[in-house]
Amino acid sequence: MSRIRNMISLVLAAAMLLGMTAVAMAAEINNSITVENTRDGEKYQLYKLFDLVVDNEEKPGAYKYIVNADWEAFFKADGAQYITAVTENNKLRVDSIVGGEEGAAALAKAAANWNGKPAPVKTLTCEVEEEKTGSVVFDNLEHGYYLITSTLGTVAMTRTTPDENKVTVEEKNPVDTITKQVKEDSKPEADAWGSENDAQVGDTVEFKSVATILKNTRNVKIYDKMEAGLTYNEESIQIEGLTKDKDYTVVENTDGYAFVITFAESYLEGLKAETDLTLTYTAILNEKAIVITESEGNKSAAIDDQNNKIKITFGDAQFVEASTTTTTHKFSVYKHAEGKTEYLAGATFSLKKGNAENSTVVKLIRIDDNNYRVANGEEGAVETFTTNDKGDIVIWGVDSDTDYTLKETAAPSGYNMLTDEVAVTVNADNATRADITNSTGVKLPTTGGMGTKMFYIVGMMLMTGSAVMLITKKRMKAE
Repeated sequence: MSRIRNMISLVLAAAMLLGMTAVAMAAEINNSITVENTRDGEKYQLYKLFDLVVDNEEKPGAYKYIVNADWEAFFKADGAQYITAVTENNKLRVDSIVGGEEGAAALAKAAANWNGKPAPVKTLTCEVEEEKTGSVVFDNLEHGYYLITSTLGTVAMTRTTPDENKVTVEEKNPVDTITKQVKEDSKPEADAWGSENDAQVGDTVEFKSVATILKNTRNVKIYDKMEAGLTYNEESIQIEGLTKDKDYTVVENTDGYAFVITFAESYLEGLKAETDLTLTYTAILNEKAIVITESEGNKSAAIDDQNNKIKITFGDAQFVEASTTTTTHKFSVYKHAEGKTEYLAGATFSLKKGNAENSTVVKLIRIDDNNYRVANGEEGAVETFTTNDKGDIVIWGVDSDTDYTLKETAAPSGYNMLTDEVAVTVNADNATRADITNSTGVKLPTTGGMGTKMFYIVGMMLMTGSAVMLITKKRMKAE
């Protein structure tokens, strides 16, 4: 019988969630369990599920496991399904764990989640100064079968015996992760998502993140932080497949974050496997993407790239981050007379976005005589700008790879107004310059134009009149 129990105890001891190695033989009851690959800032707690009774401490020949008194209530109720046990001397003697390693994993999870579990035998916090991972050592332990939990949600079971009193458990602890992408609207849908995009001030920017959440993860939150040039669209956050206020909650515009998502522990506990969650949300690229500074009465403008950072936190101190960048652009207008290089003042233009069939006027905010930026719905916006003799007119806050046109609505005095709109293709290098000329002098009508027809009509009328007069004179003479 002792040999059978000895074999059962060895099978029981082998059933654990995480891999382990052991260093054997020690005469004194001064056991230890070392947990390696622990993560900085996380707590690790040790619980004794079973006491180990040895027939002879010096020369052990037989072991038996007895349910620890603090865990009797668990193993007489919810935990009964995970073990085969008999009552011996008013105590539960454990003969096996049902289901081998899978059963041990299920037992570990159930015990870790038991609301009535006693205080841990020991609690240790991993503290690593520079590295992210380290180890913790539970020492001065008695023989027994132990449950190890962490604030990351991982669980493990192992044992200490007279033959194996220095045990090492390696925590197989992959982390939750998150990725982030932003949509570039000038590209086809299949190629539109990436780490950066550009847009016009006032445009809606679309974001997409994928959070990978592992089984057993605890205390999971997602934080999104936008820079000043991005305005989060409230209520735009969506998580595919989940129900808001049931599986997760959202707090928007709090503590400097656009939003904070907190996943319900009931949802996390129900995860059976690693799960990918897709988040989508939007923001407006606002006027703060253009930075205006003033020094000694002179204003200057600059483009400020906008980063959108997202991070997922879990456990007590773990996090993973990702980010995207959204930018905007500028172009300049060089207005001069045909054949000359000097700047030509007094030409008025409107800026339109879109193709010839479907375009809209882009409203602008005047920064100074030579600088305008795209408006973002503010008061004081104008629909035209006028050139001067001081230099280029610079338009800030436009999108690249987008159809723009300039329409001259008033020409400088003495010059002919342009009849055709001028197409502008803005390059991402911010070096685009629209070179526009005006000509002077009287424009004669072209062949086939209305002017030529008028000459034909007048000529015919004169010829007809001459013929009538000639006929009339001949008749008068004949009479």
